[in-house]
Amino acid sequence: MLINAEDAKKELLLTRSGCVWFLWLNVVYTLYLSARYFFHDQPDARSSAVLFFSVLILLFSLWNLILTALFSRNGFLVKRGVLLSIVLLYGILWGLELHSLYAGAAPAEFIILLSLLLVFPAVIAFHLSLRLIAAFATPVLLVVTGEVILAGSEFNLFLLFSYLIALVALFSARRVLIEWFRKSEESERHNARLIKKLTRLADRDPLTGLANKRYLREYFHARTATLPAGCDTVFLIMIDVDYFKKYNDHYGHLAGDQCLMQVARCISQSVRDATDRVARFGGEEFTVLLLSSDKQGVRMVCERIQQNLARAGIPHAHSGISASVTVSLGAAQFKAGDSLDQLLAAADQQLYQAKREGRNRFCLD
Repeated sequence: MLINAEDAKKELLLTRSGCVWFLWLNVVYTLYLSARYFFHDQPDARSSAVLFFSVLILLFSLWNLILTALFSRNGFLVKRGVLLSIVLLYGILWGLELHSLYAGAAPAEFIILLSLLLVFPAVIAFHLSLRLIAAFATPVLLVVTGEVILAGSEFNLFLLFSYLIALVALFSARRVLIEWFRKSEESERHNARLIKKLTRLADRDPLTGLANKRYLREYFHARTATLPAGCDTVFLIMIDVDYFKKYNDHYGHLAGDQCLMQVARCISQSVRDATDRVARFGGEEFTVLLLSSDKQGVRMVCERIQQNLARAGIPHAHSGISASVTVSLGAAQFKAGDSLDQLLAAADQQLYQAKREGRNRFCLD
């Protein structure tokens, strides 16, 4: 059963799609009946009623098709109560049409066939709502059943029995449609969860849980594409763990992985807010993209990274500059028209400048 707002909206969208198909069938049926009046019937008062209701349903259907097209363009959904009233009116009009056909001496087989051709698309178009089906089908079924019973012949009663069997088959088909819809919904939700999970995995570094290079590139392009000309508030910090190869050689690769995870946590704890995007660039290199900052803000982030790392106190017996793990940092400012590769290259130059000056420090152009 559809219960939440999202599913209810989806139900209305699917119902609207079914309504368009149902309306076009109404147009086709009424055009056929109008042609039948001119080419097969002898015009009289009784058959003129058939033409009258055919034209009325035709105009009503064309009007509703125009409204549906306008509503679709503006993203407007008809309320359930309004839709129910319209469908009920269709059922009444078609009931009167069938009565006029029967009064005009149309064969009972033709009336029954036409009513089935009416109810069948209604069941398909409105299969998500039993109320809509009942609103349309009830007047039609009452008229057909009443006319056949009042006729009283054994042949007509046999037709009525056949009619009831066909209706049972129609409504059992609705149950199959509902089951297909339910399975489709489950499959769609499962696929959406899977896509979301795969996207998250594709955007994340599996070791540290930070964003990876791929996500950094997409995030950079998405954010800088809307920046005004001359914007100078975007900075990128490149971070490299000092003497990490010696760390790996001495402590082993498993300890090296643990070290990178701790460094990643220290960096994540040092940024200002969620707009500062931390990413693992590769190996022992990390980046921080700051979208709205100045040089003083960049210095503060760099200092916090060093302070948090110092407090973490990750032992490094072969560092050469400290008893614990340290990092070197280089920062560059984004200039209008720069690509991410250009910004990375500029930050990398500052990083190597920090290394040349003795490591465990940051440089900013």
